[in-house]
Amino acid sequence: MSEKRGRSSACRNCRIRKRKCLPIVGDDSGCCQLCRDQTLPCSLTVTSTKNRRIIPANDQSSSVTPKLTPSTAVSQPPDHAASLLPPKPVLNELVDLYFRLIHDGPHTLFHEPTFVSNFSSNLVPHSLVFAVIALAARFSTNEYFQDDPQSHSRKYAAAALEFLQKDMVRPSLETVQGYILISQHLGGEGDAKAKHICTGLARLHCQSLRLWETEGLSLLDQELRRRTYLSVVITGKWSSADMSVAPVRAEYPPENLLLLDEEDFLALRLKLPRHGIWTQMAKTIDLFREILDVIIRLGTGGMLATQIGEVNRLADRLDRWEYELPRVLKYSSENFEYFQSIGFGKTFLAMHIGYHHYRQLLYFPFLDPRNDDPLAFECKKHAMMVSEIASQGGELVYYIIGHILVVSSSVHLHTLLLGGGDVDKARIYLLSNFDILMKLKKYWPVIDSAVGRLRSFQNHCRLSPLKSFLLDDWMWKFLMEQSAVLGEERGSKNNAREPLVNDEDMSNDALVESALSWLLD
Repeated sequence: MSEKRGRSSACRNCRIRKRKCLPIVGDDSGCCQLCRDQTLPCSLTVTSTKNRRIIPANDQSSSVTPKLTPSTAVSQPPDHAASLLPPKPVLNELVDLYFRLIHDGPHTLFHEPTFVSNFSSNLVPHSLVFAVIALAARFSTNEYFQDDPQSHSRKYAAAALEFLQKDMVRPSLETVQGYILISQHLGGEGDAKAKHICTGLARLHCQSLRLWETEGLSLLDQELRRRTYLSVVITGKWSSADMSVAPVRAEYPPENLLLLDEEDFLALRLKLPRHGIWTQMAKTIDLFREILDVIIRLGTGGMLATQIGEVNRLADRLDRWEYELPRVLKYSSENFEYFQSIGFGKTFLAMHIGYHHYRQLLYFPFLDPRNDDPLAFECKKHAMMVSEIASQGGELVYYIIGHILVVSSSVHLHTLLLGGGDVDKARIYLLSNFDILMKLKKYWPVIDSAVGRLRSFQNHCRLSPLKSFLLDDWMWKFLMEQSAVLGEERGSKNNAREPLVNDEDMSNDALVESALSWLLD
């Protein structure tokens, strides 16, 4: 009788099903008894670089594995592109880093077991290989990169774009995925315009393929198309914000996609959705669009009094979304630990930090000290939750988190420099934000720009604290744009400094100055 494995070493399928994970005596592949009996891909058959197991696609499940058509079949890369690829062990490490740190955070594009299996068999298009490693290389500490992984990321991204350009008028699921990946890289580089173009190309290819239509396809193909379509919609909303333009409506309501729950998608198991994280995130995308519309109207001359009804309506919808979350998806340390144990910790955190970011954006206009509105405290409450979630175990490392933390930090500055809140907590969370931003700037050049705009905002707070939270042309772009470089510094550096609301906040002012100087060094 085989001895059962402990829960920490059990395969993902056994953990999800809460079954004993029994190794097969004499089987060197590592596959467990349950997965062998049910012809499931077992996560113990291939070991990653971090002792995490990745499920390869099972030969017996070929009916759900995408078939490569002539337009997507892999050809040999040009010599100059092939020479850019790192050795196979390094390449394997980069693919693992991508799935561990990026995938299922800002987007959901692949079925990890199938991608890994196809990659091992050299069946992944080179555009996707280069795009994936362009995102992953920045996180590598492998000596192959000689302490300069960023330059390799840029080379890989350029190679991916070269392959994608050859298929610019031949849309496929892979070209949509490739453009989404490259848009993420370009955003992290601070190239907002190029990112917006790639996002637009992803959407055009998506429209040509009508990815939201999945009737008659295999379970895997249906889910890949739906998730890729959802990723296009999400990326498009953020990219529109980056360009300070109102986002467009989606071609098909993303909340109607009926995605599988994360565990069921991983195991390719057809079940009715119960608590899918991406299903819940899809319900908030249109709310994000409407919140951005409110900010644009206020930032371009609209009066706050005329938007109160819209703000209350959106707040009610967000309240209802949170109230209707399945119990297992409510924010708690127990729920986070559960999703972390099955490989979806960062997805769980991404959903909740997105929700609280939407709310800090919605209430931000009420921070203007001249309004003295109780909704300012709501903004501060959600900004603190953003900081709380971001500090959970280093799970969120994609560049948009930097932008969200900069907005959160500006709210904490309000408390420290102007009063009206829990000063001690604001101080702790501000320094926590700065610590995370310091780590993120090692990976994403755009974080320097994000911190620079926070410095500009802080300078304006010191000079004109009573006017700093007014939604002028600079401020609303500060809230919306994640990758774009803002114009000249807000206000004049030579203006006489207005008095702070609370003189005792001078020590907090000095603290912020010191922390920002440390970040910008």
